Amino acid sequence: MAMSWVRGGECGKETTITARKKDQTHASIRVDTTCERIAELSKEIPEVDIGSEMTKPMRDTDVYRAAEGHCCRNSCIVPAAILKTVEVAGNLFPPEPASIQFLEDAF
Repeated sequence: MAMSWVRGGECGKETTITARKKDQTHASIRVDTTCERIAELSKEIPEVDIGSEMTKPMRDTDVYRAAEGHCCRNSCIVPAAILKTVEVAGNLFPPEPASIQFLEDAF
């Protein structure tokens, strides 16, 4: 099992993603969120084929196809977090922290 937490930037919505490896190739996904759009997205992807999701072009993954109809903007980081959590649950990569930080001095 792998679990991650996401706080979307300016929207301030919070999402917890849990992925559990069900068998060699499938993971179930549970999403608890304060975002109504992400809640709807999660209904479309209760389970994914790990190998298929990790080897398809991004636009062809089940996660990003579902995101097209539900995310309020292209820059929403939740779909990427879902895939990262599935990756860890599938033992493809270790659970390393990931983040986006904006540098104040760059503006």
